[in-house]
Parts: sequence; C-alpha cells; structure tokens
Amino acid sequence: MDKNENTINSGLTIRNFTSEDVDYVIKGHHMMYETEYGLTTDVWKSYVEDAVYDFIDHFDKEKECMLILHHDRAAMGSAAIRHADDNNAQFRFFLIEPELRGKGAGHLLFDSAMDFCRKKGYKHVFLWTFSTLFAARHLYETKGFRITETHENNEWGTEKLVEERWDMNL
Repeated sequence: MDKNENTINSGLTIRNFTSEDVDYVIKGHHMMYETEYGLTTDVWKSYVEDAVYDFIDHFDKEKECMLILHHDRAAMGSAAIRHADDNNAQFRFFLIEPELRGKGAGHLLFDSAMDFCRKKGYKHVFLWTFSTLFAARHLYETKGFRITETHENNEWGTEKLVEERWDMNL
C-alpha cells in the first residue's frame, strides 16, 4: 500500500490528490451544488474553478493537503486544507457523494483533514459554508466548530443564500 493511502473500512480509502483528481473536485462541486442547491450561475462555476486552480497552482505540500476519498477505486469525496498562516488553516472543497452520506465517510474524511492540521501544528481552522448545508453544518458543529460570521450572497443562482464562517481552535 502507498504510504499516502490508508484503508479505512468497507472498501474506503483516503489518499492525497493527484493531478487527475482536479477535474473530479471541480465537476463534483458543480454537479452537487447545482443538483442539490440550485447554484447554476457562471459566477458560481467560475468561483469553484478559480478556487481549485488557485489551490493547485500555489499548493505547498508541507503545509497543505487535498484528500480524495475512494470507494471501490472510484473517487467519492474530497477535502482540502489550505495554509492561511503559521497558526491558521482553512478547510475547503468538502464533498461526499450521495451514496456514501450517512455512513460515516464524511466523518472519516473530515477527521483525516483535521489530523493533518494537528500534525502540521495549526492552532485554528476555519471554513465557509452555506446555511442550507444541514448535514455538513451538523458535522462541523459536532466536531467543535462554531459560526463566527454570516452574510448574504445572491450572486450564485439562489435567493437569500446565507454564507457562514465557522471557526474551531485545535
């Protein structure tokens, strides 16, 4: 087994991303947010693409990670840690395919990302999400994150979308 791959259970593995995963992360976010939340505008799609490519273009393997969840050799989720500064990291690009939701896969992927933060000495992690992502918000809350900021965003194809910043000290 590759040193960057950990067998979790039931055919699940979590590994570091490769260049082949970039399209999966972008398309997965486009499809999920369009299908489940109505985010269809070109502004939204560009936001996702720009954010992922910026992460890849400036990726620092010593301070950052993008993890890919696999089930039976197919990519089924993603999560990333972005370096903000020596003490702070941002959790990004969290995605679990619908067929794995509610089965613990999200917890495993999330915990792997937080373990990376602890190993790298980060003291604080923050993330941005939407008020309508109920399952993700529940996960964040159970893991110790708290809402610290909110604002409305109407540019991404849905009215009254509320973005939330969540923060947690490690």
